Amino acid sequence: MKKSTRIITTNALVLGSQPIRPASSILSRLKRRPSRGGRLTRAALLSDSLHTLHSHRLRSLLNILGIMIGVAAVIAVVCLTQGVNEAVNLYFTRLGTTSITIIPTAVSPTYGVRPPAGSGQTLTLSDSQAIATQVPDILATSPILNTSAQVIYAGQNWNSPIQGVYPNFPSIAQWQLDEGIWFNDQQEQMSTPVAVLGQTVADQLFGATNPIGQMIRIRRQLFRVIGVLQPKGYAGASDSDNIIFVPFSAAEVRLKPSSHLDQIQVEVDSPSSILQAQIDIISLLRMRHHLTGADPVLQTLQQQQGSFSQGFSWLQTGNTAAVAASSASSPARSSSDLDDFQVLNDSLLIETAQQDATILEVLLISIATISLTVGGIGIMNIMLISVTERTAEIGLRMAIGARQVDIRQQFLLEALILCMIGGGIGLLLGLFGGLGLTGSFGFPFILSPIPMVVAFGISAMVGVVFGLYPAVRASRLEPIVALRASS
Repeated sequence: MKKSTRIITTNALVLGSQPIRPASSILSRLKRRPSRGGRLTRAALLSDSLHTLHSHRLRSLLNILGIMIGVAAVIAVVCLTQGVNEAVNLYFTRLGTTSITIIPTAVSPTYGVRPPAGSGQTLTLSDSQAIATQVPDILATSPILNTSAQVIYAGQNWNSPIQGVYPNFPSIAQWQLDEGIWFNDQQEQMSTPVAVLGQTVADQLFGATNPIGQMIRIRRQLFRVIGVLQPKGYAGASDSDNIIFVPFSAAEVRLKPSSHLDQIQVEVDSPSSILQAQIDIISLLRMRHHLTGADPVLQTLQQQQGSFSQGFSWLQTGNTAAVAASSASSPARSSSDLDDFQVLNDSLLIETAQQDATILEVLLISIATISLTVGGIGIMNIMLISVTERTAEIGLRMAIGARQVDIRQQFLLEALILCMIGGGIGLLLGLFGGLGLTGSFGFPFILSPIPMVVAFGISAMVGVVFGLYPAVRASRLEPIVALRASS
């Protein structure tokens, strides 16, 4: 017995290219491990796994790095995409999700051809008043006159869009004042030349000077600044804060004398009323504009309204889909049947932005998951090498009574410990990385526990999946073959 042990000890010093512990040391350590019915206890398995990982610290560290980077990338990307989603939702909330926009559309005598929306002169102030008084579920209505001009203050000039609106416009379009006041009904009735500036206009004209009470020149007209709006940011390439609001009557008298409106903005009492309000507005305006024949846009909306009890799925297609259906289904309509207006809402834009953010999230998470997979493959590779290096240890374990399940569980436990350590460190790094990314891009930082739990669970699953094959391979070694291979 001593002679055979000596042979094993001598020949087990070198396996492959790396030295391993003498067989007598392995044997003495294994004998001290508590067992239950011939099987190692969980405490013994854990102790052996930790001892092995500690003995190969550099290799364990490299394994941990792969998982750590993958988990950190997933968490950081999730934080970034959730911040983008939250920023999009906040932006559209500020724009108003219960507003309806009505714009004029010129009707061409050319058969089946419709000029661009907003190019006609078909909406009047009486249309706006009729919508406000005859359509249910309407909270507020404002006619709008659009123009653009060079605005001058004390040698500074800036080209800005200008809108003439009613005093109730801030509640319709979800504008908030940063300083000053909004014009009131009396100023609207008296066509008082007062103006409320967007943040961009205020910054460009006044800089650090307080604009409240200052006089600005719009074309040849002087307007007194009474308020500055809180910023809304960009809508695509358009700066929402590059705007000046003046009373509708002042714009009509001083800036753009016109009997027609460029737009009508409507506020509905709730999102669930938008569809019915659209139907009522279209029906009312078609009647007022003496439009004959069936309107496919109206028919489509009515069909959607009929299935409204099933949810708000109509919001995902919006009025634009109805317009497209109208054009496709009735190419032979006469110009007298065509609507000389369009009724729009922001639901389609909101849904499109959310879908784009979701696609971005899936894409980025998929890319980050690849790094997790690469880390898992690295663990499997290292564990296979470990099986080869520890052939003598496996043979000795099985020779003194260890079962296949003991060997399999130990290798699985080692892989699982590596992934859980890497996952825990990667989780913390990912949170700090997500905080830095969202802060650098100006997005809100959203801390959601679900992605963190999922990422940590995936890291553990990677350890089990990629550690299973090496563990099974190690457990299937025959004791005699293992001992012979080490000699």
